[in-house]
Amino acid sequence: MVHTGLRSGRRQDLKGPTAGNLLQRFRSLTIWRDKLAILLAIASLIACGALALYVWLVLPSVPLFLPLHYDGSGSVDLIGPRVDLFKMPGIGLIALGADVVVAAYAHRRERVAALALLATSIFVQSLLIVATINIIRLAFGD
Repeated sequence: MVHTGLRSGRRQDLKGPTAGNLLQRFRSLTIWRDKLAILLAIASLIACGALALYVWLVLPSVPLFLPLHYDGSGSVDLIGPRVDLFKMPGIGLIALGADVVVAAYAHRRERVAALALLATSIFVQSLLIVATINIIRLAFGD
């Protein structure tokens, strides 16, 4: 006789986790009760939104094509359309999303590491803001 681990008369559910179950587990994580973690995530989200707003406001005055990247010697090595400036807030949003997911799962065991991840997201947003301002400033020859 082969032992299957199932009790006779009872059928166990062999399905994997559903999307609703995963979402419910994500909502029940301890990070959502940590005010400092929420504050750091909101600050990073505001910085990302401010960068997107800045790009949207300055876009009409920027040339159609502008230098987007410089090599180590200061020479332009990438020229692209001005709408590529919207990649900067997109990169920031992806970084924020990844940091929030990892921090949410790490928070229960390592609160300090989770907070450091969220603080790093603010640092990334500030680097993206500085880079975008410099790209726009250099496009006008400043």
